[in-house]
Order: sequence, then structure tokens, then C-alpha cells
Amino acid sequence: MSDKPQTSQPNQSLVDGIRCFQELTTSDHPLGTKELAERLGINMIKVNRLLRTLKAIGMAEQNQQKKYLPGPVVHVLAAQSFHSSALFRAATHVAIGHAYDDRTLAIGILWKDAVVYMYHALAHQNPAEGLGGYHLYHASQSSIGKALLAEMDDDALALCTADWSEDARAGLADTIAAIRRNGYACQRDAAGRINNIAATFSVGGAKAGIAFTDIAVEDSALESYVGELKTLIREIESYA
Repeated sequence: MSDKPQTSQPNQSLVDGIRCFQELTTSDHPLGTKELAERLGINMIKVNRLLRTLKAIGMAEQNQQKKYLPGPVVHVLAAQSFHSSALFRAATHVAIGHAYDDRTLAIGILWKDAVVYMYHALAHQNPAEGLGGYHLYHASQSSIGKALLAEMDDDALALCTADWSEDARAGLADTIAAIRRNGYACQRDAAGRINNIAATFSVGGAKAGIAFTDIAVEDSALESYVGELKTLIREIESYA
């Protein structure tokens, strides 16, 4: 048996390869090697090697301009994720059963310090069109993000927000304290009306947030909206 000490350090090449793939899947246009390298802060030689590897296994492909975009494997992964995620199945099953003409219904998870929406249906939009959600959204700008941050213990929260700008962290401690106290998050518009309300739920140990956005609610109606969110949460958790 080797006496070489075991290491718990992550495989950086694997990490960088996953980062490349995630950047391709969240970009709204195909990416060249130089642009991708700049986005990730990795040298072009390494990015080029990673992209060639991703292309070889179907996780990336190139267009006629030789720029990269997600490959056919992304569809396989999407189908596998839906099959394996009780959270995704329960949340989307309930969400598409609720159509609203006066608000957006959003469901998202926290990844690092960003919210990833699995469902985002605008007012008057066919609920099925909400599947797939939006791009990554910084947690400091999202009621779902703040609600999920409030679920962390103080050490995990400090680690997650360590690299945030002063603007992003402004007032965060008070906001987190209020969310923990109230059991939900809310944001206000310039007129002081509530325009976002979010709460968290858990399915199979996985946490997510659900929110009503694009609303204009006076404080007197807040509890009614919170009650509707909690009803949706009960439906999701009972379906799972």
C-alpha cells in the first residue's frame, strides 16, 4: 500500500471543465475561446483543451464560426435531472397547475451565491412556458436568494458572501434577521410597496425558494399573499 498521503483537494481540471460547461449553458450566445477564458479567468490554452474535451464527449459543439455552444448531451442531462430530482418534479407539477394574471410565479434554487430558476412564469403566460426558468441571478438581488441565504447558519452565510461587493452586502445582516424572524422575504419598490415575496421549502432534503414577483402590494395585503405562498408550498411538499 502506498504511503503517499491522501488529499482532500478538489480536482481543479474537473472543476474548470464543469465551469466551462456551465458557462456555455447559461450564455445567451455561442462563445469563443478568448471570451470564455476571460469570463472564467483561465488561460486560453487550458480553456481550448477543456472545450475540445467537452466537444469530444458531446457536452459542447461548434457552430460555423467555430464558437462553442452546449452539445446534445445537455438534453440527456436535462431529462436525467428531471427523472432523478424529486424537488424538480414536485415543484414544476404544482407550478404549472397555477396560472396568474397579476403576478409572476418563480421557483429557484441557490447555487453558490446565485439563484437558478427552474420555473419562471410571467403574468398571463401559459404556465408550461415557465419551465426552464431564467438565467443565473445574483442572490443579493433576489427575494428567493435572500430567503435561501437566511436558511444558512452564520458561518456558511459569511463564507458564501465573503467576495460580495459592499453594495451587495449593504443591509444584508438586517435583511437576513428579518427573514429569519418573519419566515419569509420581501422586497419593496421605490414607492414602498412590496413587489417580491418569497419563502423556502424542502423536498427530500433539497431546499428551494418560491416567490410572487412583479406585484404591488400594500402591507395590509401581505399576509394574504404569504398565505397563498404557504399553500403552494404545502402542495409541493405533499406531492413529493
